[in-house]
Amino acid sequence: MRLLDLGLDPVNFSDALLWVLAQRLMRIFCKSCKEAYRPSAQELEHLINSYGRDIFPEPGVDAATVQLYRPVGCDECGGTGYKGRTGIHELLVGTHELRSLIYNKADLDTLRTQASRDGMRTLKQDGINKIFMGLSDYKQLLRVVAE
Repeated sequence: MRLLDLGLDPVNFSDALLWVLAQRLMRIFCKSCKEAYRPSAQELEHLINSYGRDIFPEPGVDAATVQLYRPVGCDECGGTGYKGRTGIHELLVGTHELRSLIYNKADLDTLRTQASRDGMRTLKQDGINKIFMGLSDYKQLLRVVAE
């Protein structure tokens, strides 16, 4: 809650908070040349752990049959393997519980935990979901979201 670090009054902020949206653009694969592959166990484990093992069932991905994609490159995409962008998003909703924590000056970890309980998914989680949808890869996600 960087706004609180800048000296914003927690009482006024908690009363006014409706939601906060963060968004970034991530490159997507060229539809003409992307190539399907079966991820290694290590790669799949990394994606699951990065998403959050305890909430990983949310995207509905079957780890036994999952297929990812990689860029190839063709004339249509200029040899890059990517063509276009998609948005990744993070929406923090000002629930009663979250506003109460802000009002009482809770620490950042407590606020993050409550936001997750309230259904917030991070930019990284949304990006990983789009990787499982076959839109992009982890390399592109890391270009726009810090590890």
